[in-house]
Amino acid sequence: MGYVNGVNLLPSTGEFTYDSVAYRGKRVTEPTLVGINTYAGQAAHRTDMDLAIDQLQAAFPACTTVAIVCAWFFNSTDASACKIYPSTTYVGGSFQQWNGSAWVSDVWRCSSLTQNSVGLIPISSNDGSFTYGGTPSDQSIIRCIQDLKARGFRVVFYPLLLGDVPGSFPWRGRITYGPDRSSAAASAVTAFLGSAVPVNFTQDSANKTVAYSGPSTDYTYRRMILHYANLCALAGGVDLFLIGSELRGLEIIRGPAWTKAGTTDGSGLAMWDYPFVAGLIALSDDVRGIFDSAGLTKNLSGLHNLISYAADWSVWMGVQHPGENGQWPHLDQLYAHANIDLICFDNYMPISDWTTGTGGLDVAYWSAPAPGYWPPSPADMNGLGLSGTPTLYSKDYLKANIEGGEKFNWFYFESNNLGRGFDPNGTDLQVSLPAGDRLTQSRNQYYPNQQLLANKQLRWWWNNPHRAIYDTGSGFDPHGPDTKWVAQSKSIVFTEYGFPACDKAANQPNVFFDPKSTESFTPFWSIWDPADGGGFRPKADQNLSLLALQAVYEYWFVDGRNETSGAGLKMIEPAFCSVWNWDARPFPTFPQRSDIWGDCGNWQAGNWLNGKGPFVTPPNPDPPFVPGPYPSFPSLVGQGWSVHYRPQYTTGDHAHVSGCGSRFTRVSIPIFEIELTFDILKMDGTRDFQTLADFYARMRAQALPFRFPVPAALGLGATVNCRFEDDSEELEEFMAGLWQLQSIKLRTVKG
Repeated sequence: MGYVNGVNLLPSTGEFTYDSVAYRGKRVTEPTLVGINTYAGQAAHRTDMDLAIDQLQAAFPACTTVAIVCAWFFNSTDASACKIYPSTTYVGGSFQQWNGSAWVSDVWRCSSLTQNSVGLIPISSNDGSFTYGGTPSDQSIIRCIQDLKARGFRVVFYPLLLGDVPGSFPWRGRITYGPDRSSAAASAVTAFLGSAVPVNFTQDSANKTVAYSGPSTDYTYRRMILHYANLCALAGGVDLFLIGSELRGLEIIRGPAWTKAGTTDGSGLAMWDYPFVAGLIALSDDVRGIFDSAGLTKNLSGLHNLISYAADWSVWMGVQHPGENGQWPHLDQLYAHANIDLICFDNYMPISDWTTGTGGLDVAYWSAPAPGYWPPSPADMNGLGLSGTPTLYSKDYLKANIEGGEKFNWFYFESNNLGRGFDPNGTDLQVSLPAGDRLTQSRNQYYPNQQLLANKQLRWWWNNPHRAIYDTGSGFDPHGPDTKWVAQSKSIVFTEYGFPACDKAANQPNVFFDPKSTESFTPFWSIWDPADGGGFRPKADQNLSLLALQAVYEYWFVDGRNETSGAGLKMIEPAFCSVWNWDARPFPTFPQRSDIWGDCGNWQAGNWLNGKGPFVTPPNPDPPFVPGPYPSFPSLVGQGWSVHYRPQYTTGDHAHVSGCGSRFTRVSIPIFEIELTFDILKMDGTRDFQTLADFYARMRAQALPFRFPVPAALGLGATVNCRFEDDSEELEEFMAGLWQLQSIKLRTVKG
């Protein structure tokens, strides 16, 4: 399908999950070596990664970019004490790789560390189950890069930090230090970054790794980034290398020289004392030097060998410091730096504000004229200018909120998500509760020259110089000289964007459901369903998430809204805009194998594209969905099954005065039960099992019938409308039934 240009490849962990070579592993507690990246049961020694990328290319043939997300861990949100380290779940264990003819011994490798190294920080576990998989081994990353490039993909390398702080498992954006504006704060940043320098690293082509000459337990951020810059160079280069992402709490730490007005450089341009931003600038210079030394020179026209940093959507334009009454474009000095080639940020901005019950203000102002000027007045700022019946499942509605609605025409002061509770709108549902003015939909206006405060003002941001905004007694106004940013100088990239597959996903796309984490939320106003065995689970809705993806893609890259500068530079560069996420664990092995992976339960309401796409036009709940034309039951290459048709007439009784009775049929045409029995569904290149499971997941989520071919002798025509006999089953239950019962039951329906 044509609405996915790129994907971020997960799970970011797993010692050999990304590898094109088969591996076996054994932990010290396990008796034998077992396969650890061939769970899908394909042809001998073909890896899960191979199948997962085959599935990606089949589902989204227009996808041209894959960002390899590769994780190290952090153990504290205090920057002064935080360690950044690789680790493995096989500490003291052993590995073998398949060399084409036999299994041979190998080791997990990362920056001069193996699973037997002294000083490894173990990954936390609970009752023998690890919180995360291990850091991908260096040789698996090299082979992954090379394999993706051989398939014709652009490759992005995306280093990720995962919080392993037992009891909270925080987001990397929580790492910070306080109080700041001090030499202690600057020292904390220095400690976090560490002292690793390029000469500490030696590329080892024979072992597909990079050696580190510093202390083996120097667990710091510069070691991580410079290690992977060398590893990517050893692999032959990548198209875009990120030096980090979403480190919001570190970016905003102020050094002792910070003031509201800041200082100026030799050209009279404004700059402020943000030690971590300065550290990122130094890292970009070092990475550029590593690439240039390997002959991987910057290619801006072809978009190869580029470097950037991916900011969080909430602060990509600037940061507001508590008590300072203003916003400072703290990243502009990074964006303007010569060795930062693109303006990257992870775009999870809301594109709806839909409540329970009536839908709220967006329904009330659905057809009111959209504002034709900025900033709009309170009388005009809510208008959407839409026609037809209001519905959250309107692509035009979602598009109207990309350069409109919240964080463009108006804003909420209070954005706290209080988690699950009873719906304040009186529906007796359990929903994710908003707070403050968001709860009452009390929208606030912007004032002239405040575009920097509106995170959706990409077009203004790209086309204009920037100044700090703060209050000197007359409100939030621009002050001081321009920053170093030069208008239209570099393209913008959405290094991440996407929507969880749950109710009202477009209200708050940046949240995710993961019960182990204190960061676990579902979007504002989203409904929770009762779970089997008690409790609640997020209400799944893959249709809205896929519709929202299509809306974003079409708005920027199909509908003619993407600008080009006089020099031919695109405002938004589509080549690297990547959806979160595609998993290297192929569907349906993931999420079926919950005995292997602890995050299988997150799949249904999560951001995974595997098993949920391609996009099918969703039902419209208001007005009712009009049937047809329906999708067809998939044609399966290996299908050689027997099919049984059983008519199910519904009858009633006519009672007579005599005491006798007669029966009659309530319908003229019987309902048929159709049972398909089979010996095996192929798991090889035919993808029969994956295709059928994917089809079930789509039909179940949409509550749609589908067409199924029937013999002419039944007198029903060439095809009939069917449903799965029990489409209330969870996908995992359905897939388990395929194996256990070796049959599938359908039931015909009218229409």
